[in-house]
Amino acid sequence: MFARNFLVLFYLLGLTNFSHSQNYIGLNVDNDLYFKSDRYYSSGIFVEYGKLIKKSSDSLSKWNYISRHWTIGQEINTPSIGSTTLISRMDYPYSGWLYLGYRQEYFQDPDFGYGLGFQIGTTGANESLAKFFQNTYHVNILKLDPLTWSVSIPQALHFNINGSFFFGRFLTKKLKWINHNSAQLGSFRNTFKTRVGIQLGSIPGLPFFGNRLEVLQNGISFFLGTELEYSLHDYSLTGSWLKDNNPFSLIPNNFRNKYQAGFIYQRLPWKANIMLNRSSNYIKNQNYRSHFYLKISLHFLI
Repeated sequence: MFARNFLVLFYLLGLTNFSHSQNYIGLNVDNDLYFKSDRYYSSGIFVEYGKLIKKSSDSLSKWNYISRHWTIGQEINTPSIGSTTLISRMDYPYSGWLYLGYRQEYFQDPDFGYGLGFQIGTTGANESLAKFFQNTYHVNILKLDPLTWSVSIPQALHFNINGSFFFGRFLTKKLKWINHNSAQLGSFRNTFKTRVGIQLGSIPGLPFFGNRLEVLQNGISFFLGTELEYSLHDYSLTGSWLKDNNPFSLIPNNFRNKYQAGFIYQRLPWKANIMLNRSSNYIKNQNYRSHFYLKISLHFLI
């Protein structure tokens, strides 16, 4: 009897429109091991929580939806030859970045909005836990030798601020042109990005641009597009811009781009997102001219 009632409840949850849900928890994982590689931007893990604090029915303000989002994130970079201890053979720096992030986002409607936020965290092989997590995974899960981490971008505390602009416009009933412009400034990363593409499917709003809570319903949507970036400074590649603390002599590319293709499937209260990324070279003479990695995300409305 209990099992039958549980199945009925699960089915009803799947049919329910969660337009009144105001909170989510989620996990995003970036990794290149799906392509039998382990190099460059090797891993990203992001634990997320967010809530909608204002809906359109709450006020006559122009910005009808306001949401808050928190992230605990870790990024790991490694050279293409992880077994070497010779800095002369490293075509990419070892670096780790562990941070706490906060964003507040304002939407006039589900297809138009902006966001402001900050990040605070630390770099360093040990301080960011990058060396520990990567080698624990390599040794205990993959049964591989640990990476050397013999030379890495040094430890430092960092603070960044960031801003975003979101926009979408229907081309047909199911096809939409979408755009996300963003900037980040601070001691860790100074960069300007624009992400453009087409969104096809039944999910309303801009589900490929963060965790949207403005309008929610079951469905599936696809994305195809590109992200263009101009980087003024990236501590994870070149160290500090105020003092010479970079042990590597690598030359970064200021202009970068990614080609992206993916989809989102929503069976509320669950949302799953898979995104294929092909990035250009971030270091001018890296051994491989491009890099593939996969982003897998799973979120649950609470």
